[in-house]
Amino acid sequence: MQIDVLAARIERNIKLNYLYSMLMNTMLDKGIWMLFLSYRGLDLIQIGLVESVYQLASLAFGIPAGAIGDLIGRKTSIILSIVTKILSYILILISHDFAGYSASFVLGAVSIVLYNTASESIAYESVRITGKSDQYKQIYGNILALAFISTALGVVVGGFIAANSYENVYYGAILVMLVALIPAFLFTETRGVAVDGANPRPGVLRLFTDTLKIIAKNPLVLFLLVLIGCITTADMTIYMYCQKYFQLMGIPVPVIGIILGVDSLFAAFGARYAYVLARLPVKIVVVIIPVMIFGSYLLLAVVNDPLAVPLLWLATIFVVAFWPILSELVNARVPSENRATVLAFKGQLSSAAVMVLFPIVGFFAEGTSLSLSFIWLLAALAPLAAYSVIKIRQSVF
Repeated sequence: MQIDVLAARIERNIKLNYLYSMLMNTMLDKGIWMLFLSYRGLDLIQIGLVESVYQLASLAFGIPAGAIGDLIGRKTSIILSIVTKILSYILILISHDFAGYSASFVLGAVSIVLYNTASESIAYESVRITGKSDQYKQIYGNILALAFISTALGVVVGGFIAANSYENVYYGAILVMLVALIPAFLFTETRGVAVDGANPRPGVLRLFTDTLKIIAKNPLVLFLLVLIGCITTADMTIYMYCQKYFQLMGIPVPVIGIILGVDSLFAAFGARYAYVLARLPVKIVVVIIPVMIFGSYLLLAVVNDPLAVPLLWLATIFVVAFWPILSELVNARVPSENRATVLAFKGQLSSAAVMVLFPIVGFFAEGTSLSLSFIWLLAALAPLAAYSVIKIRQSVF
C-alpha cells in the first residue's frame, strides 16, 4: 500500500529529472572557463594543472559521492550537487590565485559526480516504482538528449555574455543553479522503496564491501562496466584532441566551435532515439554498436582530412545512443541500496583511464601524429572491449 501511495508522487520525478538535468547541464561557463582563468592571470601550465586537480577530485570523491546517495538518499545528493556547484562558482569569482581556483574546481568535480550518480539512480528507480520499466531506455535517453541540448545552448549564451563580462557568466550560472533548486526540492525520495518496499540502510563499511562483492561476483556487471570504460575513454580522449586535430587540417577555429556545437546536437539526437536501437535483440546491439563506434573512430584517424568531421558525429550518435541501453543492463542487476555507489564506480573507471591515456596520446602525437595516436589508442582499447562483449554475451545468453 505504501508503494502505491508513493508511486503517485514518485511519477513526477521523471519530469522533474528532465528539468533538473537541463539546468545542471546548461553550464554557461563551459566554453569560457579557460579564457576566464587566463584573464585572471593563470598561464597555460597552471590552467592544465587546475584541470588535473579537477580529474583527481573526480576520482577521489566519486565513490563517496555515490555512497551519499545510497546511505542518505538520492534527493539529498541532487540538492548537494547544486549547492556545491553554487559554492564552486562563488569561489572562482572571489579567488585570485591558483589555490583558490583549484579549490573551486574540486567543488565542481564533487557537484558533477553527485549529479551523475543521483540523476541516473533516481531515474531508474522512479520508472520501476511507477511500473514503467519498459520505458526506461526512452526516458533516460530523453534526459541525455535534453542535457546535450542544454549544454549547446549554454555554450552559446555564455559566449554572448562573456563578450561583455566574464564575471557575469558566473553570476548567470549561479542564477541558473538557484532555479535548479526548485525541482531538486520537489523530488520524492526513491531510496529504499525501489526493491519490494524494503528500506535497507547499510553502514558505510558494509556498503563498500557489498558493492565490491556485487561487481566481483557478477561477471555481467563487471564486464558491462569495463565495456563502458573502454568506450568512454576512446570517446572522451578523441573528442578532446579533435580540436587540435581539426585545426591541423586547416579548419578555422570558429568553424571548429561550430563543428563541436553540432556534435552536441547529434549527441542529443542519439540519446533521444536510443530506444529505436534498443528494440533490437540485446545480443545483437552489444556487438553492432561497439563495432560502429570503434569503426567510426578508426576511419576518422585514417582519413585525416575534413571528411573526418561527419565520422566524429556518427561516432557520437552511437556512443550516446548506447548509454541508455548499457544503463538499463547495469541498473537491472544492481540492488537499490548499492546503486549509486556502483554507478560512481563506473565513472571512476573512465576517469582513471582518461587520466592515464590522455597524456600518453599527446606524447605519441608529439613524436608522430594525432592520426597515429588515435590508431594506437583504439588498438589498445579494442581487444579489451571485444573481450568484454564476448563475456557479456556469454553471461546474458
